[in-house]
Amino acid sequence: MNLSISIQERMKSYLIFGLLILTLIACVPTQEKVSPPNIIYILADDLGYGDISSFNPNSKIQTPHLDALAEGGMRFTDAHSGSAVCTPTRYGILTGRYSWRSRLKRAVLWSYDPHLIPEDRLTVANLLKRNGYHTAAIGKWHLGVDFVKDEEEFVDYSQPISHGPLSNGFDEFFGITASLDIPPYVYIEGNEIIHSRIDTVEANEGLGFWRKGPVGDGFRHIDVLPKLQEKAVAYLDERSASEDPFFLYFPLPAPHTPVLPTEAYEGESMTTAYGDFVLMIDDLVGDIMATLEKNGQADNTLVIFTSDNGFAPYADTEGLESIGHYPSYQFRGYKADIYEGGHRIPFIANWPGNITGGSVSNQTICLTDLMATAAAVV
Repeated sequence: MNLSISIQERMKSYLIFGLLILTLIACVPTQEKVSPPNIIYILADDLGYGDISSFNPNSKIQTPHLDALAEGGMRFTDAHSGSAVCTPTRYGILTGRYSWRSRLKRAVLWSYDPHLIPEDRLTVANLLKRNGYHTAAIGKWHLGVDFVKDEEEFVDYSQPISHGPLSNGFDEFFGITASLDIPPYVYIEGNEIIHSRIDTVEANEGLGFWRKGPVGDGFRHIDVLPKLQEKAVAYLDERSASEDPFFLYFPLPAPHTPVLPTEAYEGESMTTAYGDFVLMIDDLVGDIMATLEKNGQADNTLVIFTSDNGFAPYADTEGLESIGHYPSYQFRGYKADIYEGGHRIPFIANWPGNITGGSVSNQTICLTDLMATAAAVV
């Protein structure tokens, strides 16, 4: 590519990659030279289109921080996940490919399933790292890691994992292997399982449901979302000292079951425990944006907030609808459905000075577009 051509011309050459790029780049002013932005993906888990008050005028859950994110950026009304369940959507977000091009033709990966993304497969983290970015993944991976096992297939938790996020372009990783209702319940930092002892936790019932399985000492399900938030904020503080851009992939384990709002949020939504859990996500987004502002990074950071699929009906559909809250908004179906409620998702893009505040796009987009968007940005 001729480096002497203008930024605008370079951007135009990428419009074939999808409507998401078309919409975002149309908002970028013509410049002779721009610094590559920091990029943050915040991926909620099972958050419905109707759970954000700026997307649903009749929402019983008020989400002021997400509404502010949309008011400062662009709200996409016709965004879709690559699948109505999580593992295949995550594969598409990171690789730009639909998951049926991999070995995963249906459903999701389970507790000890091996890695899904080969090390030689280009990911958005690889792409950005090649362009000078520091890359980190903090949160729920759910794309498979390889545990060390003995001859009887028992996992040796004292040994590091392999073929996890660090093998797919990330410089750092802190998080959990899969959903919070799927064992093993352990924290992984880099490739290391950071617990000194592995116990067993019994199954839990109700909205706080999880399955029986191995659990690391000190691991409490209710602490996971706050701990991941703390790690993400610390990462942003750390990167503020560097002139290099960063990419933070921040896949949350919430509001997926177990629905576990902390004591400070109980009853705050004036709806159900699920609504309280959504408020924790809303405040988390506010914390991320406040940290960027504090560090002087807000104006040069592209923040994308979305969900991996639609609302999960087992997260208290009856209780929510009884008070007039409809997580799928006006769309039919829920998570795992082929209907729109299964894959139509909220999507917000915020990049001050580059995306017009308060704008709305009705273009059809899909989360598999994100790889091409990152390519256009760099």
